[in-house]
Order: sequence, then structure tokens, then C-alpha cells
Amino acid sequence: MRFNKWLVTLLVLLVLAGVGIWWWKSPSSEKVKENAADKVMPTLGVASASITDIDAERIKLVSKVSIHNPLPVDIKTRKLNYIIYIDSVKVIEDSYEKPIHIRSSDSSTLTLPMEIMAKPMAQVIKYFDNQKIDSADYSVKASFEVDVPIAGERKFNMDFSKRLPALRLPKVEVKHVDLNALALKSKGMDMEVAVFNPNLFPLKMRDGKFSFNIEDAMEMNGVLEKNISIPAKGSQNISVHAKMTDGSVMKSGWKILTDKKDTRFTCKFAGEIESENKMLENSKMVSTISGTLDEIVNTVKKAIK
Repeated sequence: MRFNKWLVTLLVLLVLAGVGIWWWKSPSSEKVKENAADKVMPTLGVASASITDIDAERIKLVSKVSIHNPLPVDIKTRKLNYIIYIDSVKVIEDSYEKPIHIRSSDSSTLTLPMEIMAKPMAQVIKYFDNQKIDSADYSVKASFEVDVPIAGERKFNMDFSKRLPALRLPKVEVKHVDLNALALKSKGMDMEVAVFNPNLFPLKMRDGKFSFNIEDAMEMNGVLEKNISIPAKGSQNISVHAKMTDGSVMKSGWKILTDKKDTRFTCKFAGEIESENKMLENSKMVSTISGTLDEIVNTVKKAIK
């Protein structure tokens, strides 16, 4: 009698298990499985983001992103897609194409090298200026695909957003060049540049270097002997002396002085930034200015007026 009860119980359990397996594999269970998997979604966090290089074409930065895996299984994927927005403007869309392995109930930090092209960033800065915005939402959206037992292959979407100060890039402008000194190769050249800080926080620059080239015929280089401090929403004028580099071919001084309109120059200013803003701290900035010598003369005349 007892044997018959155990047999009946076993048969019932087998029937229930069979029904459960049939239902789990049926299309009607898909929604339930998705809801169950969604309750244990991996989460994304940004540990840090720092700009390493700023130039006329792009902004390079390194971001450390942490991913937490609450799933009962390890996450193994070969690709992480991510998009970065600043106040809903997409500035980066790229992929991290290295194997990622995150153990169950564990976290992993990825170091993502990124590049923001100058054009979308210029659009963001223009928007900041037009709307007089002092803070912005910085958002990261990431996704990857992984094979989850029971639930099958799933695509996980994660996002992270934080409100931070609206970041604006420093600007450099040539204020004055002693063109008369260009006629004398041994003398070099004195010039004055202004560094503008459009941010709500002060900046400092160290290890300043600059070069001044005239139509690839003459090159002069110089360095800043001390650090400079630029107040928030302010500027700092810097007087520098450039020396002729060895091997430079001197263009006719008379030609330079009499044909300023058609004589082009390129000025590069580079330095490292010190800032209370962690994104800018220790970043390297290279600012390139180009134009004609006549434009410099006109700029000086306007400044005098």
C-alpha cells in the first residue's frame, strides 16, 4: 500500500515536471522569462572620467566603468557597445571589443579609452553658451549580449547619468607679435597670448610650450618659465619670447614686413592643466591658431582702440 502511494506521488511529480518543461519551452512563457531576467539586470556605474588630450580635432579621455553582475551565472561577452550623451547630444558612440568576464554577484571595472570629435563637442559648447547653462547631464548608455541559462541569449541595456558642471574648453588667442624682430634672425621674437577660461572654476597651466611658424620658412620655439593661473570666467595674458630653432631658413625680413596679407603663420600653444574639476585635472591641451600676419596686426590695432 505504501509502495503504491510513493508510485502515485512520483508519477504526479513527473507529470508536473513535464508540464513545467513544456510550458517553459512554449512561446507563452517568453514574457515571464523576460520579466524574471529583467529583475536581475546588470548595473552600470562610472568610477571616473578624465581628459588626457585636447587639440583642434579631438578630445581624448579615459573613463573607468564598473559593471555589477547580480545574475546567478557568470557574464561572458566579447563586446560592449556604449554611447555617451551630454544633455541629450550624442558625443561618442563606440565599442569595447575585448573579452569581458564578470563572476556571479561580482563587479568588474573596465578602462575605456574614448575620443570626442571637435564638431559634436563644439555643438554642445555652443548650446551651453546660448542657453547660459552651468551644469549638464552626462549620460552613458551601454549594452552587451550574453547567453543566460534558462532565459537564453539576452541583450542587456544599462545606463548611468549624473549632473555635473558644464565643461568648456580653454581658448588661446594671439594678442601681439613683434613683427619688426622677425627681420633679425638672432633676436627671435616677442609675442603676447591670452588664455581664456570660460568655466565656473579656476584653472592653472604648467609646462607651457609654444611654437610659431611662418609658411614653413621660419620656426621659433619658446617655453613658459612659470605656471599661470586663470580665474573662473576670466583670462590671463602671457608674454613670451620665442627663439629661432637650429636649421631654420629665414625668409626675407623685408618680404615678411611688406607682405603681411599673404604671409601665413601657425602658432601652437601646449601645456598641462591643473583644475579642481577631476575631468580636466592633468589633461594636456594643445591649441592651434593660424592666419595671416596682417590679421595679427589688425587684432593689435583693435585692442589699442
